[in-house]
Amino acid sequence: MKRQPTSMSEFLTHAHGALLLNDARTPRDVPAAMVENTQLPGDLRMPPTTDLVISQVLTRSFHVTADLGSGRFSGHAAPLDFVVISPGVAGHGRMAATAHLLSLGIPADLARACLELDPGEPLDFGPLHADLQRDPLIAHALETLWQELGRSDPAARLFSDSILAAIVVRLARLGDARARAQQHRGGLAPQQSARVIEYMQAHLDRPVTLKELAAVAGLSPWHFARAFHQSHGAPPHRYLTRLRIQRAQELLRRTRQPVGAIATAVGYSPQQLVRHFRGLTGLPPSEYRRQH
Repeated sequence: MKRQPTSMSEFLTHAHGALLLNDARTPRDVPAAMVENTQLPGDLRMPPTTDLVISQVLTRSFHVTADLGSGRFSGHAAPLDFVVISPGVAGHGRMAATAHLLSLGIPADLARACLELDPGEPLDFGPLHADLQRDPLIAHALETLWQELGRSDPAARLFSDSILAAIVVRLARLGDARARAQQHRGGLAPQQSARVIEYMQAHLDRPVTLKELAAVAGLSPWHFARAFHQSHGAPPHRYLTRLRIQRAQELLRRTRQPVGAIATAVGYSPQQLVRHFRGLTGLPPSEYRRQH
């Protein structure tokens, strides 16, 4: 049986297919490792590892859709943007173009020690796992650490240890700041709203739970429901109903599909469609089609 990778560096240096290894720096006297890869357009799936992983874009911009354990998101990844994956969490990304990436793997126990966390306590940086991030201090630290891991003098180990600690603490500070900013605004961030609505529109033909939508936004269901209502003026289920009826209206106007098929396409039974459609438009679907 093939042995599963146990660390970020082991996975990235032995990966096959569209993930190409450019360089790896894994000195024995430094607990962390860095790997430089080229990912061809397509999927990159990283299994759960024992490391806290930071993966940074080096060159070229590209569109990415990803899920790092806190829900699906998409955006335009530019040089120096990075993502953060917690230990034990699988990561998945789909790149629309060739991606040149620099990844750092910090053993979970070392990261916890930097934050004075108890053994086994989750390494969760909240909003940082739910989107692309950018921070000049992290970018500079990754560049400096890459250079230091290529040195063999005794001072490199001491300097590398201090940089690793600074990166972990900086991530914790950024995560706290993002969470406080979200709470202060009260509503969803624009990117969160866009991801949630995109997810709703992509799943109009089946039931969608509050828990699902909260995961897309990277929030707890309770916090998500409050934030969504503040941003959109309606609870998530009511907004979703509105989207379903808008899709039904479009199908009634532009197609000859029977009402029963349209109901299925928007996740309703025919009776449910009639009830919700009449509630929002004042007309049953058949009369709306006749008038339009």
